[in-house]
Amino acid sequence: MQSLNAALTRFVEQQDLYNEAYGLFQNHDLRPRVLPVQPEVDKRILLSPELQYLYSHYEMVDAKAEGTLKMKSAAVEIGDAALLFFVAPEHLHRQQLGFRWIGLQEPYEESDSWPPNHVVIANVNDDPVIVDTDAPDSPVYAAFEGGEAKIVAHSLADFFNALAILIESARTYAGEVKDEETFETKPEYLSEVQPKLEEVLGEENTKHLIEYLSL
Repeated sequence: MQSLNAALTRFVEQQDLYNEAYGLFQNHDLRPRVLPVQPEVDKRILLSPELQYLYSHYEMVDAKAEGTLKMKSAAVEIGDAALLFFVAPEHLHRQQLGFRWIGLQEPYEESDSWPPNHVVIANVNDDPVIVDTDAPDSPVYAAFEGGEAKIVAHSLADFFNALAILIESARTYAGEVKDEETFETKPEYLSEVQPKLEEVLGEENTKHLIEYLSL
């Protein structure tokens, strides 16, 4: 788990620098735990070793969700381009609704077309970030606007490294990575992050991640 630990450490460092710079997401972020815990997860959801490590060593802090019916999650901003929500492990079952489990009310039915080993861990505008819990290193997929899920990282570690790259560069642009007139991502931001992402993810996965995040 050394590579995942290093990636998460790097991610949290960039997340904290960004949030502190702009006063964002106090008590609504991803934080390392003081001591590892056994995460509370619906027994029907099987975690990969990498997800087990993530949830046992990191907490999705969401102060406004405490004592409410709100789904607890950590918010992660990539400038003004994308806002991701990473759901807490105790609410993973709710995050699977509409994907693995379908229906309007309990008892929900299990979808015939959704692989049980595909676990939705986060979303952007309700579009899912998916981990394949059966495959080595926990590859990450993303589905955009109801389309087919495409691979964005060959491992969970690579995914968090990619997010760290995007956040770090967004901070150098004061969070303003979109052109305020055209609403397109600034070419100079893409020129800065794309080669770094390709070094971590490869060309095809980088293309898929940029598409998913609407960069």
